[in-house]
Amino acid sequence: METRETRIITPDELGATLDVLAGQRFVLGLCGVELSTNLEGCVSCRILPTDADSYLLPQTALGIMTWARFAEQHYGCLVCVATVPVAHVLRELLGAVTRLAEMSEAVVDGDSVSSSTVQEAHGLAVSLAPLVGTQYTAIEEFRLLVAELREKCPWDRRQTHLSLLDTLLEESYEVALAIEESSLSSLEEELGDLFLQVFIQSEIAREEGAFDICSVIRHIDDKLTFRHPHVFGDFQADSSEKVLDNWQRLKDAEGRRRRYVDSAKLLSSIENALLAQETARDDGFDFESVDQAYGKLLEESRELGDELTAVPLDTEKLSMELGDVLFASLNVARLAGINPVKALRHSFHKFGERYERVRAFAVESHMDLAAATSEELETLWQRAKNT
Repeated sequence: METRETRIITPDELGATLDVLAGQRFVLGLCGVELSTNLEGCVSCRILPTDADSYLLPQTALGIMTWARFAEQHYGCLVCVATVPVAHVLRELLGAVTRLAEMSEAVVDGDSVSSSTVQEAHGLAVSLAPLVGTQYTAIEEFRLLVAELREKCPWDRRQTHLSLLDTLLEESYEVALAIEESSLSSLEEELGDLFLQVFIQSEIAREEGAFDICSVIRHIDDKLTFRHPHVFGDFQADSSEKVLDNWQRLKDAEGRRRRYVDSAKLLSSIENALLAQETARDDGFDFESVDQAYGKLLEESRELGDELTAVPLDTEKLSMELGDVLFASLNVARLAGINPVKALRHSFHKFGERYERVRAFAVESHMDLAAATSEELETLWQRAKNT
């Protein structure tokens, strides 16, 4: 049976400790010790500081304590191989957050660091231990988990920013669905799934030397502080409308212009519509072929055309017929094996690129798009399309 404990040993005791742990997984912490070969059962290894005084830095101490708790919680056993002075400091720090095994005589009776150093380590442990395992270390513990997955799980290891894009969108839609259904239990779970996507994207970026989860948090912290001068500055805003107006002004000052604001909502509707179609398919209610689905699309398109030419125009019926056309299009995509989200994203980006060319050509021709005729706009569009 796997033992959940933390052992602090000297380098001379490593061999005997490995015999005791034979057949058991463990995490290894090395302080001033080099190993020439991989150790059987060792699933993870961390290099620890060699100077006992360096553990007295609160940030270092909290990091070591958080890592030790994570290692013991997830793998059962942690073995720290250290010189005797460091072992005495580790005993104070790790003993406050892990199930510390009894120290050997080699550690207890060996040359120790000064009593003041041990006392300071004890004081740090007393102060920091209540923080470990709470919201104060939750981010670091979860980052350690994601980093472990990236290192040890074949699927996680091969993921990239782009390969995870569909999953990121899917998890976002599921959060939205949980909110729409007013299901707090589902919302808690789906937010966790979305949280994972933020962390794994940040971990991939950290591996690439770009940024990490801490810089992501700092960036949004700075942004929110800047865009809330009515909270953190002297700007006066006594209504939501004033807050939103100033928010947009600050975004414009940053050079950020939001376009196509409904795209995310539309994609969420696509996912929900596909889910409804797949549920019906499971019950045996589905088209027999993509040709049948395409026939239904043509039928719905004709009905849409009829509503467009109706006098007087009934916007409610028109909205319903347009929805039917979109729904029928999704059936065609599904039965043809096409991912409609990717297809729409492709068209979205294609349109965006062409429209940017239209804007550039208009500037080049000293043309005001808002005042241009339909013929002039069509000429610009065809030029952009053929470029």
